[in-house]
Amino acid sequence: MSKPAKPAAAEGAAPPKSKKMLIIIIAVVVLLVGGGAAAFLLMKPVHPPKHGEEAVAEETHAEDAHPVEPKYVELGTFTANLLHEEGDRYLQATISIKLTKPELEEKIKARNPEILHRVNMLLQSRTPSELSTLAGKERLAGAIKEQVQYVLGLRKSEPIIVASIPVVPNSEEAPTEHADAAHSAAPAHAPAPEHGGESKAGVAEVLFTTFIIQ
Repeated sequence: MSKPAKPAAAEGAAPPKSKKMLIIIIAVVVLLVGGGAAAFLLMKPVHPPKHGEEAVAEETHAEDAHPVEPKYVELGTFTANLLHEEGDRYLQATISIKLTKPELEEKIKARNPEILHRVNMLLQSRTPSELSTLAGKERLAGAIKEQVQYVLGLRKSEPIIVASIPVVPNSEEAPTEHADAAHSAAPAHAPAPEHGGESKAGVAEVLFTTFIIQ
């Protein structure tokens, strides 16, 4: 009597082939995906690093997109003897600095003695008639700003302190005219104020919260 065939054994041979085929398909898909990603990266254009004006413009755009709240640092109240004209006069002013880079506050604290010294020298180089005009106050604020920038390392050239020329006003010419003439007579070697991009350096403005001439 012959033994019956074992169909279970014949049917069981199919699954290993199916698994092997599935592994091959997965491997092919992985290779295709990996190859496509590599080709995309190779074909993607590489932009060279930007320098000069392009880099500054990009940084400026980023700052404008995410504006930083300004920081106000008070230098203190100054009392300075002004240059002699008609009599002894002195200035009392409280000065604050507006910063567009708040991290500069720590630098100002660390170098405070030098900043105060330079501000005092500036105040004592002015005349009462010059500081009585709006233009004179603005020039003083600009000069203080330059000194602060220099001390903080934001400006390469050291600003020169040029003393105003004391004048005695007479009946024919107004004091303001004397003050402007004295300022225009300053030595030619005095550095001109730097314009353009100064606010980006971090020191935006010098503010007089009190300004009294006595």
